[in-house]
Amino acid sequence: MNFEKELNEKQYEAVSTDLIHVRVIAGAGSGKTRVLTYRIAYLISELGVDPTQILAITFTNKVANEMRERVIKLVPGSARSLSIKTFHSFAAFFLRHEADVIGYPRSFTILDEEDQTKMIKDAAQSMGFKKSDPLVKKAISYIGSKKLKGLYPDEIKVENEFFSGEKDCLEIYRLYEEQKTKIYAFDFDDLLLKANYILENYMDIRTKWQNRYSHILIDEFQDTNDTEYKMISLLMKPSTSLYVVGDPDQTIYTWRGANQGIILNVNKEYSDAETVVLDRNYRSTQTILNSANKLIANNKLRIPKDLYTENNVGEPIVVKSCISSRGEADYVARQINILHNVNGYAYRDIVILYRSNYITQEFEQVFAMQQIPYKVYGGQKFYQRKEIKDLVAYFNLLVNTKDDLSFERIINVPRRGIGEATFATIKKEAFEHNQSIYEYLKDCEKETTEIPSRALMSLKSLIYTLDKARDNLKTEEVISKQVEDLISNIGYFEYLKQDEDGDDRIQNVNALVEDIRHFQKANPDAKFDEYLQNIALLSAQDEIIDGDYVTLMTVHTAKGLEFPVVFVVRVNEGVFPNQRALDDAGFKGKEEERRLFYVALTRAKERLFLSYTNDFSYVQQSTLIPSSFLKESGNAPKDNNEYRGGGGYPQRERKTYTFDDLQYDRYKQTVERESTKQNFAKATNGVTSWNVGDIVIHKKLGRGVVVSLEGDDIIVVDFKEHGRKTILGSHPAVSKGDK
Repeated sequence: MNFEKELNEKQYEAVSTDLIHVRVIAGAGSGKTRVLTYRIAYLISELGVDPTQILAITFTNKVANEMRERVIKLVPGSARSLSIKTFHSFAAFFLRHEADVIGYPRSFTILDEEDQTKMIKDAAQSMGFKKSDPLVKKAISYIGSKKLKGLYPDEIKVENEFFSGEKDCLEIYRLYEEQKTKIYAFDFDDLLLKANYILENYMDIRTKWQNRYSHILIDEFQDTNDTEYKMISLLMKPSTSLYVVGDPDQTIYTWRGANQGIILNVNKEYSDAETVVLDRNYRSTQTILNSANKLIANNKLRIPKDLYTENNVGEPIVVKSCISSRGEADYVARQINILHNVNGYAYRDIVILYRSNYITQEFEQVFAMQQIPYKVYGGQKFYQRKEIKDLVAYFNLLVNTKDDLSFERIINVPRRGIGEATFATIKKEAFEHNQSIYEYLKDCEKETTEIPSRALMSLKSLIYTLDKARDNLKTEEVISKQVEDLISNIGYFEYLKQDEDGDDRIQNVNALVEDIRHFQKANPDAKFDEYLQNIALLSAQDEIIDGDYVTLMTVHTAKGLEFPVVFVVRVNEGVFPNQRALDDAGFKGKEEERRLFYVALTRAKERLFLSYTNDFSYVQQSTLIPSSFLKESGNAPKDNNEYRGGGGYPQRERKTYTFDDLQYDRYKQTVERESTKQNFAKATNGVTSWNVGDIVIHKKLGRGVVVSLEGDDIIVVDFKEHGRKTILGSHPAVSKGDK
């Protein structure tokens, strides 16, 4: 196989390097999976490495399987010997061999998220709490955060509670761990933590596994967390080769524990590390890349690079200001029809990207009405989400009291203490009186029914609330206001706050209220039952036609994917960037949101459309204004008046989230401290500056000359015997030579 012919210059440099520690900074669309696959093939076919000594770690099982198939095509016969796994699948593999040393059989059970939640709730219940108690939600979050830090109950001391109920959360955690141990079960976090415990505390086992792998390769390294990196460090001995591929500009999972400092500090962690930057993009047009480059340059904590391509310059990026969220959906639908009917794009070529799931509702409605086939990827369709179906069931009872199906859905939502036996009695008695459930409950008296008094009182209160809401709908003009009052009166908002995903579900409910407002505004003479009929038809729409459909997904879901045409919608301040992310993490949150927008832009191959709205948002509780990311990416609205918003609604006071020099220095120091090897001594060669033409003497690579400077103390050197390499200028293995 001619590797040099199969790869571009930088890719070949990354694949063929003979250095022991290598960091490949692979920009979006630069062929990182190709490089990683060819690197494995190169190790086997060119360097004679035994496939059993190679461990490759990928982000998903799907990618692992695809990579395995590619390597097998390049190096036939290597299938059985290859270890290509995710961090969790490798940890499970390890524990199947070694868990007996901590008293677990090799046939242990792995809990999924639902099993884990149930066990935590059972632990809380054993302490006298109800499963619905708000403390249970706190406990689930508490346990997750502690495991993310690698802490088990016996390692945690709570003297003064950081939050109300912390001691109870710790006790729930302890009981949960006890129960797991009794049934020989691990949850997902345990797989990594227990593997690390064994590797750290059993030297003979650690030595055995260190001798097993001579080469460790890691994909999507920017998303590695401290626990995962600790595992890799424990598997390595001084002679182990570490080869990592990733892009700090695409670190978008810090909320899951990803530590950006790990990839940024590889060159400090390993003094002989080589950095290869892949900056040639094979995916997008240069116009799209120029915008993405300009955007991400606003981030300070990164490794500088500018993506370029030999593709066409391409079409201009289209930026559209829309008067309302419904208007935005109409605009996107019109453009899709043009792209499909005039320009010849298939529906499968088009993706709609957004920051949060609640945004899909108007797009689904418009696409269904205009018969544009679509699929919501990575989430349910808006009208099929549980909270929306619950409320639509309530709405149905406002216009049809004989709808027993809807009543059955909501009789215990929010919880009213109606058990299965009580509900069976209600249905039986309603049937005997030849009435719907709603009508029977409204008429019956406690002296003539076997329904428990407490349950009957609760249900009669519900009937009264619904009757009052029905009367209000007949006399009041603003339907959305009456609907919002009903949702509050039945306690649905409070009910959602107890849910793990309560914030997102409340946003969906607010979006439903906004949808009703838009419907009434567009159809001032329509009645409420017409709205319900409209959404019933939409939710029944079969949108998949031979697999050719427009895809709707969050930007997080889209990572790693590409499409000829990309629409990024609701590019509004507070939406994208997400206001909660900014409020929670300040300038760090702003940098991550910017990286997320960068990922969105770089999914596009040929056409890129950006849109924002100017109306009032119930979700944001303010008038929407264009996102600051539009200006940063060179796509600011030409008319500054567009920033004013519409309708004269009040605007939320906006904070700015930017680094000043002092904050940046402190943040950078924090990131460096939080790298996994906490006691790492920052080695330096004493060289403070480099210029093009300077002579470099490298302990391993020999004599070379500086040909370019890439910032962040990175220099590109043309070595006499080893060719062009990208290295750290302050590296202790490097010194200046005489010209």
